[in-house]
Amino acid sequence: MKSICSADHIIGYSESAIAKGERNDCVVRAMASTFGLSYDVAHKFVADEFEREPRKGTFGTARKLKCRVRDVMGTKYEIIPVTDLLYPGSARHQSLGGKPVEITLRIFLERFPKGRFMVIVKGHAFSVIDGVVIGNENDGKRLRAKIIFALKVEE
Repeated sequence: MKSICSADHIIGYSESAIAKGERNDCVVRAMASTFGLSYDVAHKFVADEFEREPRKGTFGTARKLKCRVRDVMGTKYEIIPVTDLLYPGSARHQSLGGKPVEITLRIFLERFPKGRFMVIVKGHAFSVIDGVVIGNENDGKRLRAKIIFALKVEE
């Protein structure tokens, strides 16, 4: 599984004074890499849109993304919940043989080898761009991680 550390992929990350003092900023990094924003711009956007406080993390991201993100820094994007693409209706509540359907990172990567996605798993967010996981060093190794919500971004 190919993965890239988000610090190597985000515009202006290594020069950002804000990034050097941050922690719990996976949503900021995921927004920056998914939407092609600089770290500082993504940081301000997430603080404004999701009411994120510095060094505190972002809570309720999937719920907030479903209803708030339609225009990122003046660029319009069509945002599609990937769970709706995998299975009509809510994939988290459909059942197969009486068991809930779980969409893991492995299944997701097999079904979507191309495209720009922001993926949310329990307590964490990262990007998948053309089958490459962009996030923390071990995100690409967590193939059994259950996806809570994912966005497909199309320009």
